[in-house]
Amino acid sequence: MLLADFSWEEVKDYLKQKDDLIIPIGMCEQHSKHLPLNTDTLIAEYISDYLSEKTKILVAPTFNYGVGLPCDRFYPGSTSIQYKDLRNAISSLINWWELQGFKNFFLISAHGDPFHLKALRAAGEGRVFVLELYDINMKGVLEKQKTAKHAGEAETSVMLYLFPEKVRKERIEDFETAFEVFKDYLNHQKDNPIPNSPGCQGYPTFATKEKGKKIVEIMKENALSWIQSHSQE
Repeated sequence: MLLADFSWEEVKDYLKQKDDLIIPIGMCEQHSKHLPLNTDTLIAEYISDYLSEKTKILVAPTFNYGVGLPCDRFYPGSTSIQYKDLRNAISSLINWWELQGFKNFFLISAHGDPFHLKALRAAGEGRVFVLELYDINMKGVLEKQKTAKHAGEAETSVMLYLFPEKVRKERIEDFETAFEVFKDYLNHQKDNPIPNSPGCQGYPTFATKEKGKKIVEIMKENALSWIQSHSQE
């Protein structure tokens, strides 16, 4: 159920029954040579729609920008907003909705930048709940990686399952940066390009549709349990 499809009177009626709102948080960010810039957005919207179907909670229009790694500015098309701007923008949106009777706000993200997630959580303490979709246990699913990495085995597998037509299979290539080096980029302490990087971290050549299906099912189960527990508080 999409908030944007409702009239104001229909939202008023909804608020007589529920005071929850799901907000997908997207991103316009390079995802190597084989995935589109809106990869994080597509996945966040997919899970948000699933949660709405299961819980009958309205889904707000997607907020399409977030905080990205400074080094990604060298990839054409990628963009980012500052931490304080993301925090303030989400807080401003929520303030209006809160005045109308909404109480709990469920922010769904598939973009794991630590400053991005911190900004979302700071947008409204006590009323904002943030779910990072890849913060799940994928043990036994992945072959080459232990966790999800940017445009790597897990993320590419999810896209092969959900949006196979958007994956440029012929452009997939592996690239790994040692964590001792990458952590400075992850913490926004380095903003120079990572030498020779196509934009990914990990092994997307090991991605499969079958792995993607398993990961999405884990995401769904985790997300549904999460939102049900918080909506009852």
